[in-house]
Amino acid sequence: MATRTRDQERTTSQPDSSMRSWMPSTAWLGRILVALIAGTLLLIWALYSATQTDLIMPTPVDVATRLVDFVASARFWTHLWVTVQEIAAGFALGSLIGIGFGVLAAEFLIARWVIMPYVIIVQALPKFALAPILVIWFGFGITPKIIIAALIAFFPLLENTYLGLTTTPPDMVELFRAVRANRWTTLTKLRIPNAVPAIFSGLRVALILSLVGAVVAEYVGANRGLGALIIVAQGTLDTELMFVAFVVLTALGLALDKLHAISYRLVLRRLYGRTASQAAASGSRVSV
Repeated sequence: MATRTRDQERTTSQPDSSMRSWMPSTAWLGRILVALIAGTLLLIWALYSATQTDLIMPTPVDVATRLVDFVASARFWTHLWVTVQEIAAGFALGSLIGIGFGVLAAEFLIARWVIMPYVIIVQALPKFALAPILVIWFGFGITPKIIIAALIAFFPLLENTYLGLTTTPPDMVELFRAVRANRWTTLTKLRIPNAVPAIFSGLRVALILSLVGAVVAEYVGANRGLGALIIVAQGTLDTELMFVAFVVLTALGLALDKLHAISYRLVLRRLYGRTASQAAASGSRVSV
């Protein structure tokens, strides 16, 4: 019996060790492929721009030079700060509404019947078409941009929160009922911790959508922000400046996604005492 137990331990430990040895090589292969694809796209850009005028397609070197000069100016930081404020406020407002409505819809059937039709109506409305009306109502300040960003961001959080709360393992729910836990205790001690991975998946999508919403809202009635900068560059046929704004927005999106990943790891370690990869390897639903 002891020999069989040791053989089983060796058998079960071998896949884990092979998985650990395989995962770093896979990660490095992914990084290499990302670098190769980026280099290939830059090469294609450089070759194509060599056959066009700067008005149609500026070269990567010209865009990089313009980017360095623009970052060194105070004008860049003014536009960037305005857009970051709109993203942060829109994301916070959309997250609060989305998570709150998701909890209500998951906990109360009547709330789900009342909330969901209006959610579908709001989602069906084109957000860009709402921008001029919001400018008329709230002026040319930051408020219309925050509302547009929040409207775009809240839906994935509502859906993911509802999904996470309603997919709690039934045996765990029965266990809480057996110990006579009330609704609030079950929600805060069981359903919400179980829904954290799904909520963070929604937060990731909502964060990027907040960026999109803020920039799109700046196309209408804004004189500051990266979206307004693109419109100004389009009006003056400054293609280099447009590409600079695109590069900055891409970098901003990557930075926001990295910030989300760091926050997710910290929350997982706080709640479960393990990283996302360890939890995923154990079969938990934590991937985003």
